[in-house]
Amino acid sequence: MCDRIENNCSFTFSSHGAFPYPDVHHSLFALPSGLEMVTCSRQEGMLCVALLSTQPVSHCPACGSAATRIRSRYQRRLTDLPSTGQPVRVLLTVRKFFCDMPTCPRKIFTGRLAPFVAPSARMTARLFQMIQIIGLATGGRLGVRVTDPMGIQTNRHTILRRIMALHAEPVGHVPQIGIDDFSFKRGRTFGTLLVNMQTHQVVDVLADRKVETSAAWMASHSEIELVSRDRGGDYASAAATGAPQAVQCADRFHSMKNLREALEGCLARHLATKRATRKPKKQSTHTVLLSMPLDRSDVHRRLSIFNRRIERNAWPVMSR
Repeated sequence: MCDRIENNCSFTFSSHGAFPYPDVHHSLFALPSGLEMVTCSRQEGMLCVALLSTQPVSHCPACGSAATRIRSRYQRRLTDLPSTGQPVRVLLTVRKFFCDMPTCPRKIFTGRLAPFVAPSARMTARLFQMIQIIGLATGGRLGVRVTDPMGIQTNRHTILRRIMALHAEPVGHVPQIGIDDFSFKRGRTFGTLLVNMQTHQVVDVLADRKVETSAAWMASHSEIELVSRDRGGDYASAAATGAPQAVQCADRFHSMKNLREALEGCLARHLATKRATRKPKKQSTHTVLLSMPLDRSDVHRRLSIFNRRIERNAWPVMSR
């Protein structure tokens, strides 16, 4: 990727391959200490930067001891934040160290560059954070519409994975909770959603909607005073078992549904009583005449009268 340098590259290099002014390129690309820029070129519409790790000491991720003996080097290909609207690709050369602790099960490890890039990551930490911010503000599909003009090459699935990688905040003090089920996969897999009724924020998501799972979660929060739930018996049993001190009530939707059903029953009873007490009306003469059978001559007479009335009241046809 970055193994060649174009002839029109605007940077100058010293005889040993590094920049003669280290402070300039460190401030330009905001590189942390322990990294040196070796080359920089523009290839196929992207900016390729070769970096070299110069850390003399690295700490073992297993035992935490400092290691100074270098075993070998290898290269990592990373994606960084765009520069002047151009995608940036980084070819990072890192060191492998020997762990000299005899009790450590890990004898060889790769030097960590945690402020700049996470272990085994394919993008820098600052690009990771930028995609998370865009994803939280816009979402998956809309996020791609924002990242494309910025020069960040990603897709909606990557944006959603970066959002899911965010660490969940601790639940904290929740005196009033709302509990209801939702579908991971419609009609097949269901879970339980727990909401803080004071802040209207989701505090936790349970993997299923079993009574035992919900009761165990409520039992771990003794501060619960109110449980808002649906009319099902599962969450009622879970609240009675896990939070017996809490008051149970129906949520807003089911409260309105209960009111509607009670009102319908009340109106139906009053209507039935009114219909039962209503006196039957006397049959009018017109109704009696209509109910009487008519002979054929009378039918023809009435049809002729009806046709004459239609012809008399018809609109005249305008000639063109």
